[in-house]
Amino acid sequence: MVQLIFGIIGGTTLLLYGIDMMSSCLEKAFGKYLKKLLKVFTGNVYSAFLVGLLVTSVVQSSTAVTVLTVSLVNTGIMELKQALGVIYGANIGTTMTAQLMALGFRFKLTDISLPILGLGFFISSIGKNKKSKYLGQSLMGFGLLFLGLRILNEGIPYVQRSPLLRSFFTDHGSNPIIGILLGAFTTALVHSSSATVGILIVLGQSQLISLQTAIYIILGDNIGTSITAHLSSINGNINGRRTAWAHSFYNIFGAIIVLFFMPQFSRIVIKITEYLQGKGDISSYIANSHTIFNLTNALIFLPITKHYERFLKWLI
Repeated sequence: MVQLIFGIIGGTTLLLYGIDMMSSCLEKAFGKYLKKLLKVFTGNVYSAFLVGLLVTSVVQSSTAVTVLTVSLVNTGIMELKQALGVIYGANIGTTMTAQLMALGFRFKLTDISLPILGLGFFISSIGKNKKSKYLGQSLMGFGLLFLGLRILNEGIPYVQRSPLLRSFFTDHGSNPIIGILLGAFTTALVHSSSATVGILIVLGQSQLISLQTAIYIILGDNIGTSITAHLSSINGNINGRRTAWAHSFYNIFGAIIVLFFMPQFSRIVIKITEYLQGKGDISSYIANSHTIFNLTNALIFLPITKHYERFLKWLI
C-alpha cells in the first residue's frame, strides 16, 4: 500500500510537472508570436476560433490562452465576441495533449520516456539560443509526462487487488453527478484538464473505469479548468469578468447537453474512433471523447455567438 501511495504521488507530480514544463517552455519559445496572432488575426468569431485552436495546439494550455484572452479583453484590445471565438478554439486545442498521451500508450512511448527526457536535456544543453533551449526543455517535459504515466500505470495492479478501491470506481464512478463533481474538483485543484484525462487513460487501461464513467469525469474537467480564468478576472473590468464566465457557462451548457444525449454521444465516440483507428483501445476512446465533446460544443456555439454575447452582457 505504501508503494502504491508513493507511486500515485510521484507519478501524478511528474505528470503535472511534465505538462506544465512542456506548455510553459513552448509558450516561452513562441509566446510573442502567438500573442501577436491573438491581437491581429481575431477580427471575427471564426478567425478568432481558428487562432485560439492554433495557439493552444502549440502551447498545450487552454488555461494560459484563456488567461491571456481575459487580459486582452480587460485592456480593450479584444472584444467579447472575439474572446468567445478564442475560447471555443482553445478548448479544442488543449485536447491535443490527451491525444498525445493516448498515442503514447498505443505505441508504447511510456517505455522510452527516459531516452526522450535525455534527448531533451541534450538539446537544451547544446542549444545556442533561448528558443532551442526552450524546445529542448519542452521535450524534457514530454518525457516527464510519459514517465509519470508509466509510474501511475505500474501502481494499477495494487488498485485492482483492492476490493475497496475497485468498488469505489465501479459503484460510484458511474454516477454522473459524482463523476462531474470529481472531474471539476480535481481539475480546479491542479489547473490542468490534460493531467486529469491522463489519469483517466491510466484507469481505463486497467479496466477500472468504463468509457461512460470517463466521459462524466471529462465533462467535469472542462468545467473545472475555467477556475483560473475567474481568478485572473477578479481585478479586471466587467468585460474581463464576462469573458471568464463565458468560459464557465460554455462548458456547463455543453456538459448538460451531453448528459441528455449520453447514449448517443458514447455511440458517436465509439463509431468515430473505430472509423479512424479500427478497433481502438480505451485510451483512444477517452482521448477522442475529450476532443469530440469540445468540437461538438464549438459547432453548437459558433452560429449562436451573437446571442451568447447578448446573454452574457444581460447576465453580468
